[in-house]
Amino acid sequence: MAGMPQLREHGWLYGPGDPWAPLAVVRLFEHRDGSGRWQVRLSVNGPQDGEEPSQVVDYADEASARAELARLYAQGEADGQWRIRQPDGY
Repeated sequence: MAGMPQLREHGWLYGPGDPWAPLAVVRLFEHRDGSGRWQVRLSVNGPQDGEEPSQVVDYADEASARAELARLYAQGEADGQWRIRQPDGY
């Protein structure tokens, strides 16, 4: 949908303790307003209903946003295992 940021990838970090409680969630969005911008949203201690992400950072292009995503994935691997998903059709 034009204008609305579109979810392109999300990862849930699970630790060795509770396999149902994520330690962190990271989401990658593409802005669909013609700007070419991308956004990474990180929620530490898992997402809470109605809670804003811990960090939201905009990037000028997909490559920069994906580089940050890769950094977050690598950093999180020290604490647990990521479950990474991409919406169908992307």
